Amino acid sequence: MDKPKDYYLILGVARDASLAAIRRAYRRLAKKLHPDVGGRGPEAFQDLQAAYETLADADRRRRYDESLDHARTFAPLAWSFVRRPARGDLRRPIRPGSLSGEILLTANEAREGGILPLDVPVTAACPSCEGTGGFVFDCERCAGEGTIERRLPVPLRIPPGVPEGTVFQVSVDDPAVQSILLTVHIRHL
Repeated sequence: MDKPKDYYLILGVARDASLAAIRRAYRRLAKKLHPDVGGRGPEAFQDLQAAYETLADADRRRRYDESLDHARTFAPLAWSFVRRPARGDLRRPIRPGSLSGEILLTANEAREGGILPLDVPVTAACPSCEGTGGFVFDCERCAGEGTIERRLPVPLRIPPGVPEGTVFQVSVDDPAVQSILLTVHIRHL
């Protein structure tokens, strides 16, 4: 099964981008990639159109997001996904600016423990426009969004014999995210 194209990457927007942000990104890129104005060729423009048509329609976008989640494969000691906690998630204390994710371990990895080097995706204010998105024109670095995606390296020590469902709360010294909640899942082969 072929891996689906990442429409968010093609448009250069975050996975939680608003419809307005998707439209702005599409218009900006359509001017650059259109074959009539010397773009990269019809394939790049067709990919851009497919990305926009899918992400601009709420139902198609939901189905596309689900297909991305199903296509993702998990490697040992890999961080499966990151999401912002739901507003009504009362299972554990959540501070504003926290992220939650899951860790998928084999039974052997859970038994032995070790250091898990995480590369956490975070959204931060754009340093070029200081989060304004630009005054007269859209900021070139963040395309008028006011935020940028970056990676935060976080080493996590997994103790030997960690049980299924263990939740780690990792405090981070970064203004973009205050803490990270990680739930352990053990894959039994």
